Amino acid sequence: MNYVPINNVLIDKIAGEWGLKPKDNSGVKVIRTANFTNLGVIDFSNVVLRQVEPKKIKRKKLVSGDVIIEKSGGSPTQPVGRVVYFENPGDSTYLCNNFATVLRPDKSIIYPKYLFYVLFYNHLTRKTIPFQNKTTGIINLKLDDYLNSVIPLPSINDQIRIATILTRVEALIAKRKESIEALEGLLKSTFMEMFGDPLRNERGWETVYIKDLCNKVIDCPHNTPKYSNIFTGFYCIRSSDIQKGYLEFNSTLQVDVATFKQRNVRHIPSYNDIVFTREGGRLGNSARVPQNVNICLGQRIMLFNVDNNIATSEFFWAMLNSNSLQRCINNLASGGAAPRVNIKDVINIKCCLPPLPLQEHFAKIVKKIDSLKERFSQSLAELENLYGSLSQRAFKGEIDLSKVPVIYEWEVEEIGMTGVDDMGLETRVEFTEQDLIELVKKYSGRIFSFEELWKEIGTLPNKKIPMRKEVQDQLIDLLESSNGDFEQVFEILSSQVSRSDSEKQIAFRGKYEN
Repeated sequence: MNYVPINNVLIDKIAGEWGLKPKDNSGVKVIRTANFTNLGVIDFSNVVLRQVEPKKIKRKKLVSGDVIIEKSGGSPTQPVGRVVYFENPGDSTYLCNNFATVLRPDKSIIYPKYLFYVLFYNHLTRKTIPFQNKTTGIINLKLDDYLNSVIPLPSINDQIRIATILTRVEALIAKRKESIEALEGLLKSTFMEMFGDPLRNERGWETVYIKDLCNKVIDCPHNTPKYSNIFTGFYCIRSSDIQKGYLEFNSTLQVDVATFKQRNVRHIPSYNDIVFTREGGRLGNSARVPQNVNICLGQRIMLFNVDNNIATSEFFWAMLNSNSLQRCINNLASGGAAPRVNIKDVINIKCCLPPLPLQEHFAKIVKKIDSLKERFSQSLAELENLYGSLSQRAFKGEIDLSKVPVIYEWEVEEIGMTGVDDMGLETRVEFTEQDLIELVKKYSGRIFSFEELWKEIGTLPNKKIPMRKEVQDQLIDLLESSNGDFEQVFEILSSQVSRSDSEKQIAFRGKYEN
């Protein structure tokens, strides 16, 4: 495996441009670091318009295949140096802002998507940290120094193969995330279809206060617990542990057994209790307590113990997460930058009470969706681990790339993939000049185009697909070395006869004897 400085594979580095605020809706589209996602994808949904001088636009406009690197930003938990891959979604002109720099790859040396993936992996594995410094609260990337660091540089064909593998896994990850999001949307739409707006109560059901649906409503102790620095199995739930309606225990802090008991004097949280954030930027977030887990309440958290004789926990939880309840809670909040609601205000919200059998039917739907979401989440974790493992092995030269075809344009299909060996790809050998001669012999006695030849090369079994330029060079060598057996002609191709705009095209004629 060869290693070269990043600078050596670039034909240009283009500083970003911010320009001026436009006076109207005119201007050029500018990609900010706020448009960077942590998956290396650009979020085009909120790209801003800026007024920039035409000559700067001409010099700095992005082209598909550019890699944009963040040079200012980052945080204590996220290094600066994120990268995104630019692929123009239409025919608009785009620039990047002055917190980023465009890296334009030399396509004769490096495959653009490969450059993106190797720099994305560098950031993912925190290799940009030695190249960052902090000034006035902003973390900056020492870009010149970073671009002098080295990256692995296999052959162009192997770069394409690596990009093919990672793109396929990346597509699977994106599809799995879309599936999870679709389940979340299905849950909300099912709730609305079955119960309607729980505050407006269009169905005319009985109305009650939230407190009437609960056996207990528990507020958290108003002090910060002493956290344990060893695993205890006793989790202390904070607002950051409630994510999209579910408890996430990846970074949940733990306490010792004495603290756990002390914080749960009034009630030990149990299966299907509801934890709720009543203060801070995550105000209104709620989640059900899962089975077989020991938790206590951190600050800013309250708990609802639902009376299952009149309401299911699933209905109560989905109601709290409904748009109308969320709006109501936000309207009740005070505190400005640190919004909070009083427990008394929350428990006195008036809502509908649908028939219990209907709630129980909804609870069954929730359990099915939970089961699917758990499976999809497990699959997502496995795919993300696979992506990391494949990246590491690919950039160390530890993958047998002979099993991966060179694909320039492809549609990613959702394949069952647990490793490179499971891609169902057969071993292929190099396409040689002799293979080219054998193909040309098939056309002996008639005229054919390069495109016809190129398409047939793509269908050859057990052959690695060569670079298009490589085949063109081989044809030139063949023309120069042939003794009249192979020649270039200018003819109207048979495939064009029916076209009204037919004109003579460069074509070839083989005279080989079979």
